Amino acid sequence: MASTPTTAPLRSAEEVVANSRALIPGLRERIFATEELRALPDATIEDADKAGIFSLLLPRSLGGSGGDLAQAVEVMRTLAQGDPTAAWTLGFLMCHNYLLARWPQEALDEFFKDGRPAQMAGVANPPGRAKAVEGGYRVSGRWSYCSGVMHAEWVSLIGLVEGEDVPSFFLVPRDEVTVHDTWDVSGMKGSGSHDVEVADLFVPEHLVRSLATEFTRRSPGSELHAEPLYGYDSRDLVMLIVPVVMLGGAEAILEGYRERLGKRRAAFSPTLTGDTTAGQTRFARATATLRTASALLDAMVRRITEANAAGPDELSAELRTMCELDCQTIARLTWDAAQICLQGSGSSIFRSGDITQHYVRDLLTLRGHATIDDDHILGKAGALLLGRDAEVKGGLVGQ
Repeated sequence: MASTPTTAPLRSAEEVVANSRALIPGLRERIFATEELRALPDATIEDADKAGIFSLLLPRSLGGSGGDLAQAVEVMRTLAQGDPTAAWTLGFLMCHNYLLARWPQEALDEFFKDGRPAQMAGVANPPGRAKAVEGGYRVSGRWSYCSGVMHAEWVSLIGLVEGEDVPSFFLVPRDEVTVHDTWDVSGMKGSGSHDVEVADLFVPEHLVRSLATEFTRRSPGSELHAEPLYGYDSRDLVMLIVPVVMLGGAEAILEGYRERLGKRRAAFSPTLTGDTTAGQTRFARATATLRTASALLDAMVRRITEANAAGPDELSAELRTMCELDCQTIARLTWDAAQICLQGSGSSIFRSGDITQHYVRDLLTLRGHATIDDDHILGKAGALLLGRDAEVKGGLVGQ
């Protein structure tokens, strides 16, 4: 059943960022309950709603905080320090409100008719099939990895209309979608990323939109909302989710490792690990690695923001490719830092009640995400850097 957010009071984006920090203890306390449920507990959804997380990126005209890219990144990174699974799911629900607000006014009147943020889950490839009929389309298909669907009111499907070359988004009510219980995994358990399916479902025309109007700076929302973020290509935000959540999770692992250095004895020695050269060196290496990842993230966010502020032109394919490379590099560095900590932590972290192993499983699962696929991104960036590719074309969600 979807968890319905209340009509929370309007908050500034700065308040929401501050509120996200206060959620960390509760997220950590509920980590194993989240894994057992294979969804976020109601308390997590309620706390996030009260904190204003879902409204952060909505424009003020829709009751939101009108937050910017840097603030979205900071909130997701902070939530991941509490629980990467929760940060992933809450981050999607937050970002999906931004995506919904980019639709034309007729759709906005339906999504936000209750004066509160909407809850939407979404899927990407492979596209389903759609056929144009009077007043809309008939859609059929089955899609995997629908993160957050257990908390959604809406589901965004991707389908290819007969006779068209570019897929379209189809927005459908959650209760018209069949959810198949397929998310039986070791990491990111609580994201509830089950398969979803529809069969010959009618979708009215005003809830259908070509991808060509999404992966551009000129979406319908850019004409409706004054906030600068609505003049961005949606990929500028969505491609950051994986590396940002991984960074926050790795920072939590480093925090736990620091505490362990003050308690754990070195092997076959009465000396605390933190008092050994090996322990100190390992902690310094992990810290330096995460500082490098953090600096790269900050530079990328600044570069995207400055490029969008410079004028109305689309960001170049070359810049997008370099940003994808940065995302992949941040993900790699965060996993490297996590491994440095793990190798100096002993076997006790793998006890079932130790949350460190939860962070590890989450990060390892995210490390395999398609949007940071090593072979694809490194090959694409290498071709560009070597001048072997005359034209670099982007695909779905930062690819």
